[in-house]
Amino acid sequence: MQAKKPINVRVGGNIQQLREERHYTQEELSEKIGVTPNHLSAIERGVSGISLELLEKLCQVLSVTADHILFGRKAAEANGEKLMKLLQSFDQWQTVIARLGQSIDTLSEQLNHLHE
Repeated sequence: MQAKKPINVRVGGNIQQLREERHYTQEELSEKIGVTPNHLSAIERGVSGISLELLEKLCQVLSVTADHILFGRKAAEANGEKLMKLLQSFDQWQTVIARLGQSIDTLSEQLNHLHE
């Protein structure tokens, strides 16, 4: 028996999770995507991989992107978290820059008063 490929196990687990979240049985989902329940079971267990054609059908039926199936929510959430951190960092730097600008204006005014 050939060892399961880690990518097949990960993708199969993602498919199973999405199927369960949408309350489909293996029989229902397999019918919608045109494979046998045994084939879908093998995919979910990581015994079999999926074709691009099947990936496309799964995306349509489960209403998700291919990266959701291939990489799971964690990758998408991590990217979203990174973006939020970058935006927060940007906001913080804007505040710092604004404060620096105000300080420079104040110092400039004080220097002008000293020279008068």
